[in-house]
Amino acid sequence: MADEPELADADVPGDPTADELDLEAMGLEDVELTEEEQVALAAAKARPVRRSEGGAEPSAKGRPTPRQRRAKPGEERRRTTPVQFVRESVAELKKVVWPTGSQLQQYFVVVLVFVLIMIAIVSVLDLGFGTLMLKLLG
Repeated sequence: MADEPELADADVPGDPTADELDLEAMGLEDVELTEEEQVALAAAKARPVRRSEGGAEPSAKGRPTPRQRRAKPGEERRRTTPVQFVRESVAELKKVVWPTGSQLQQYFVVVLVFVLIMIAIVSVLDLGFGTLMLKLLG
């Protein structure tokens, strides 16, 4: 690293996009990159870029984010009725991917084994600390 010349701040782009990081276009295709520089280059190329509505060119959003609508004085938000709540709950439950019977058995066994192991660990610690306390204080 001591052999490498330092770049002036003017030589380093501020926030390059993936297109600006093309080594051939920059005349650096024959430069040997370190592993860290290769990783940084790959990460910069993989960074998501906001596209305009046309699709090809990256652009700024172009408009401010709309503010949330605030209730006017005296105007209240409408509350959800119990019937509407039940309808929306049922609609959401229909989207759930439920486990099959065999998956349910496997999950049950895994949880049961984990809980039994934790019970054993806590029991051993309790017995050990209890015995230690009796020896120290008794």
